[in-house]
Amino acid sequence: MYNQLKDEVRTLVDEIFPEIISIRRDFHRHPELSEHEERTARMICRYLSQWGIEYRDNIGGHGIVGRIDGKLHAPAGRRYEAVAIRADMDALPIEEAVESPFKSENHGIMHACGHDIHMACLLGTAKILKRLEDRFYGSVKLFFQPAEETVGGAARMIEDGCMKDPDTGAVIAFHVAPYLPAGAMEFCRGKMNAATCDIQMEVEGVSCHGAHPEGGIDAILAGAQIVTALQSIISRNLSPTDPGIITIGQFNGGTKENIVAGDVKMSGTLRALDPDTMDTLKNRVRTVAEGICQAYGAKLHVTLSDGYPALINSTEICDDLSAIGTELFGRDKIYFMEEPSLGADDFSFFSRMCDGLYFNVGTDSGKEAHIQKIHSEYFNPDETSMKNAVLMEVLGVLHLLEKEKK
Repeated sequence: MYNQLKDEVRTLVDEIFPEIISIRRDFHRHPELSEHEERTARMICRYLSQWGIEYRDNIGGHGIVGRIDGKLHAPAGRRYEAVAIRADMDALPIEEAVESPFKSENHGIMHACGHDIHMACLLGTAKILKRLEDRFYGSVKLFFQPAEETVGGAARMIEDGCMKDPDTGAVIAFHVAPYLPAGAMEFCRGKMNAATCDIQMEVEGVSCHGAHPEGGIDAILAGAQIVTALQSIISRNLSPTDPGIITIGQFNGGTKENIVAGDVKMSGTLRALDPDTMDTLKNRVRTVAEGICQAYGAKLHVTLSDGYPALINSTEICDDLSAIGTELFGRDKIYFMEEPSLGADDFSFFSRMCDGLYFNVGTDSGKEAHIQKIHSEYFNPDETSMKNAVLMEVLGVLHLLEKEKK
């Protein structure tokens, strides 16, 4: 299917590209925050209905699962009955600083992470695959996922059954990458993003007058010792070749300059690529903090809450799609991550359920006055990058649907 259709797909992408740009600009003009993607979901459903694509909405909140079934008779021995593509939907609480005809109309909200591009590309991919449904076999599932930036909408969609009917054997997705030139592709074999765990700690001491500290138990002093000591876990309990992070991002305590604080609250994050490493971090955080509090006579309350699992790409699918990218765009457009990132993405909930690949698409035009970064009020991705993204999605899933079982 891939070899027979690749030239036709290029033509179709060129044909519908103005519509893809129009869709992206509409989403950009009307961004919505996590768990509030009402208009966004309504517009996605409108496009899918207009193109005759079957879908279910209200999946895991405002999520949508589309489905396109190929009409060709499927040969025996295929590895995947269904392949999914995911696009996230939510925007960020950022006031846009870029002046354009499609600047955000929602005060203080902006698509600063490229989710407008993700959705527009997946809709373009869906429209092309619908036109080609008589030319391929198997099922393509379209995951429009809410709440990536906050509560992890992927997990909620899975709970609502998005991986079933038919069973999803592989899933792919891309993210915009403003550090790469427009249209370039970046791949990563194996471990790509970290697992996360949130830390909530409360140190309970005894307050007293600052002139008589012997009458109390200083929660700030104990808390400060905890923050410092936790870093020794990274340097002394992990191998230098085994990455892990402990960050305390909030530290709140005390009521007045001359009162010994009786209570301190802290919060932070743990990050690791390996499950055993994460277990080590959790255990040592609790042990170290409890030991310090015991030494100071304070009480400790700790809550550790798992966040996203590690994102681990299928090496085989990575090799397959990077080879397709090389053929389509040239070797100079294909990059590979030299090392994984300790950032996180809830695509990992999908990819731990089946074979998965997360890759990056460059969006830097080289013409912007401000350095291009995601989550920046100056983020202004080059829209031409969407052509390569759609090509990769369409031809990538067609290739995966014809893979044979090992």
